[in-house]
Amino acid sequence: MKIKYFIAAFFMVLLISSCEDDFLNLNSPSSLSVPVYFNTQADFVSAVNGIYYEMRGWFNTPNNLIIGDMHSDNARYYYDPLQRFDIYNENVADFVPDNQMFSNNWGPIYKWIARANQVLDLIDKIDFDQTTKDNLKGQALFLRAYSYWWLTRIYGDVCLHLKPVTTKDQASLPLTSQTDVIAQIIDDASMASTLLKNKATQEKGRVTSGTARMLLADVYMWQKEWSSAEAQLMTLTGEYSLMPVYADVTNPTKKNNAESIFEIQFSSQSSTYSSSFLYRMFPKPFGADSLKKFTGITNPVFQPGESILCPTPDLIAAYEPGDKRFTASIRFVHDDYGIRAPMCIKYLHSHSLLNQTDENMPVYRYAEVLLFLAEAINEQGGRLSAALGYLNQVRSRAGLANSTASTQSVLREAIVRERQVELAFEGKRWFDLVRTGKAAEVISAYGARVIANPEKYYFKYGVGPVPSAFTNIVTVFNIPELERLYNPLIN
Repeated sequence: MKIKYFIAAFFMVLLISSCEDDFLNLNSPSSLSVPVYFNTQADFVSAVNGIYYEMRGWFNTPNNLIIGDMHSDNARYYYDPLQRFDIYNENVADFVPDNQMFSNNWGPIYKWIARANQVLDLIDKIDFDQTTKDNLKGQALFLRAYSYWWLTRIYGDVCLHLKPVTTKDQASLPLTSQTDVIAQIIDDASMASTLLKNKATQEKGRVTSGTARMLLADVYMWQKEWSSAEAQLMTLTGEYSLMPVYADVTNPTKKNNAESIFEIQFSSQSSTYSSSFLYRMFPKPFGADSLKKFTGITNPVFQPGESILCPTPDLIAAYEPGDKRFTASIRFVHDDYGIRAPMCIKYLHSHSLLNQTDENMPVYRYAEVLLFLAEAINEQGGRLSAALGYLNQVRSRAGLANSTASTQSVLREAIVRERQVELAFEGKRWFDLVRTGKAAEVISAYGARVIANPEKYYFKYGVGPVPSAFTNIVTVFNIPELERLYNPLIN
């Protein structure tokens, strides 16, 4: 159907362009073309804002948590036999064979890339303040790099679009190897780090030179280029710092704080810009009275459906006794059936209206810098004390004693556990398992526990996961079938 519409539109354009009447060449006052729109500094500011806008919707779903936490041993769904419309997310949590798992992320992320490419293709052709231009260009470069970082971690080899698509032929590209995609990410992020303002001078909520260096470190950690990662991370140690209290990290009254390197911005002042991902986390069904009690909203309604992103017993057990992060992250509440269930409360704060929360979504923060530093130093060997120092900064804020790890292998495991609880419900766990080579081992053991004791993992009595559960532990997912259908260059 899309092809038919495209062909019809294409021939309509040919028909119009063949006419000689001048009035047919007038610019539409309601739909500005590229040459008309991209003429001023304000136009490019709006265009860069448009990239952030597209990203906001994706994070609000919240796709990053569904991929990073629910598709791991961190989070599950609370099974309800009366709510069978959320099977997709059940399959995500249960690692059920699904040829199109995560296929709904391809199109939205390429929208971010398309918007960034439009800015990067035109910005140097327009004359305006150079400092502002560099900052806008740096943002577009970073956001394109970050977009491809998501794509290549999900799909592996992807289509590498670096120019705006203006014709049908340009829309189809062959796949580029993950190695080359990562090389482009490094190029974009490196250039962005030289163009962007630092945190002290950048407008709140926008990416900074520090954000670009953090992305570079993230990529180098993935590639096990430990010394390169360490070099990037060390540049961040004087620019950022831990918040004194863990709960302040996601407190909407303390957005973009000293620990924040990048977070997706939301505002409860408008339904267009507010977040609502918190509402996916309530154990459901959830009554209106309970909802009002927990959120303070003035217009509560009964919440039907099936809850997702429920903390697993495995995540709960990963917290050490006395860990302050537990009470800031997880609480046991009762659903409308009166059943006690755990809920992620990391993003639970009072707000006024239903589905209009003020919660930002963290992407990178300084605690992860410290944990990455501990890992990068430990993997290079010979500096156990230095690695422990960075790990223990994170543990100290959590109210925990210093780690007693005395060997490289023991410290390696300690860092993995620390990342699981420190960064829970921030979309990190699955990718940590993949990059450390632990995905198959950890998820197989976790799946065996779910199958052996389904009631412990939020199934009703007598019900368990489907027979194919935990039989599809792969680390790269299929490109959407529609993309393969419309793009003849993808094999």
